[in-house]
Formats: sequence, C-alpha cells, structure tokens
Amino acid sequence: MRHYGYRDLAVLVSERGHYSLGKAADVLGIGRDQLISIPADSQNRICIDALEDTLAQLNHDNIKPVAIVGVAGTTETGSIDPLNALADIAEREGIHFHVDAAWGGATLMSNNQRHKLAGIERADSVTIDAHKQLYVPMGAGMVLFKDPSVVASIEHHAEYILRKGAKDLGSHTLEGSRSGMAMLVFACMNIISRRGYELLIDQSIDKAASFATMINQHPDFELVSDPELCLLTYRFVPARVQAALAMASEEQVDLIHSLLNDLTKFVQKRQRESGQTFVYTYKVNAGAVAASYHHGV
Repeated sequence: MRHYGYRDLAVLVSERGHYSLGKAADVLGIGRDQLISIPADSQNRICIDALEDTLAQLNHDNIKPVAIVGVAGTTETGSIDPLNALADIAEREGIHFHVDAAWGGATLMSNNQRHKLAGIERADSVTIDAHKQLYVPMGAGMVLFKDPSVVASIEHHAEYILRKGAKDLGSHTLEGSRSGMAMLVFACMNIISRRGYELLIDQSIDKAASFATMINQHPDFELVSDPELCLLTYRFVPARVQAALAMASEEQVDLIHSLLNDLTKFVQKRQRESGQTFVYTYKVNAGAVAASYHHGV
C-alpha cells in the first residue's frame, strides 16, 4: 500500500458484522484493527452517516478503504443493511462491495420477500450459506462473484493436482480439496425447488411475525428487535419490573438489567434442557441480554 502512496488499507462493516470477518482479517494478515467497525442504528443496520464520517477520516489519514461489507441478515436479529445506499457509496469511492448474505441470501428464493434484499444485485461478491435457510447440512458455504474471472487473482497449481485448465475450485481456495457438498446443494435445489423454498421462507417469516405479535401483547415479555426475516430477539421482563425500570435511577436501571440478564440466561438454559424448544442468548447492547429465536433452523 505504501508503494501506491497509502499508509494502510481498511475494510468497513457494521458493528453487527459476523465474527468470521475478523477471522478473514487474520487470514489475510491485514490485522483486525484494519477491519473498521461502523456503528449500527436502532434497527441494527449500518449507520450511513457514520460510514461517511469514517470514510472521510480514512481519506484524511491516507488509508485506502478497499471494501465495504453490507450485511443481509445479521446472525442475531436478521437485520438487513441499506444495500442500495452502500452500493452507491462503494461505486462513488471505487471500493469493492461485498454482501454477507450468509443468513438472508436464501430470501431471494421467495418472490414475496426478495424485495427486502434490494441492492444485492449490485454487489461485486455475495456470501450465501446453504446450511442455513437452504436446509443443507453444515458446511455448505458459497461466495458468488459478479465477475467470475476475479477468482484468478489467487490461483495455485501443482504437478499432481490442480493442474492448469482443470475445473477444480481448490486452486482458488484455502482448501486444496474438499468434500462433495455441492452435490447436496444441487440435490436440494432439485427436490425442494425454488417454489418449495419460497413456501418455507414465507412461512418462517410469517411465523416470526406472529410470534412478535404474541410477545408484544404479553405484559411480561419485551420484544427487543422487530423481525425483518425469521429471526427476532425478546426477553422476559415482568410487568412490575417494567414499571420499576420506568422510575428507577440510572444506577438502579443498570442493576435491574444485570439481574434480568441473569434471569434470561437461566430461562434459556432451562428451556434448552427441557428439549422441547431452543433459543440462544445474545447481548444486543451493553445493557440487555435477549433470547434469540430462529424459526426453521
């Protein structure tokens, strides 16, 4: 980067970005400090104003932003970044635009829901995990490129395998060889089909919305995040505790949240041990731990 006149490089992503992005920074050797976390808004989507401010500061510091990552379905809340706005910025700045649709990418299978991912078609690359909403066993992750020839930027060959001209993706990946997971994706695509996936996805989103309505109507529960997809977060907060929070001091509020966090973890553990249903706990912010519900997984 210094050869080209820059002090360093940076990749930008919402603070709700998946932990695997940090692992990618490690593997690339750029350092996690160069994975710049951008604040999210109250809907758990990347804050565009904060992104613009960060880009201005990086330019001032002579640090080259090489990629912006938009999240299409955060793992914890299913929130979708404003992809068209991110695409506009990436295009203006000449930055690679990647969309992490590992969770939400399958939503494209539904004609009734795909509008939620508007702008994903403008991405330079997209990640989709088939082992999530495509109902394929664990380990079926994919990355799709608008220009397939860019994978040739990293290419390795050997005399005994991965010879030049061979149709083997191992020449472009960390793994030289891998199991035949693509056959499972191919089989599910043919057996379930797009119409089948549309049915599954529509029903899961509808059920999450119904669950959110039930939570909102119950006096002793709090909906922490409204579902965009089939994920939502909520917690048990008895009505008397809600009343106490409304009149408590700042110090008392912190204490009550700490106790509620312990209660949420206890309830989640008992729920898991009962074996009837499963949710997991997630710390939405510095204060509250919520239970996260994934329908259909």
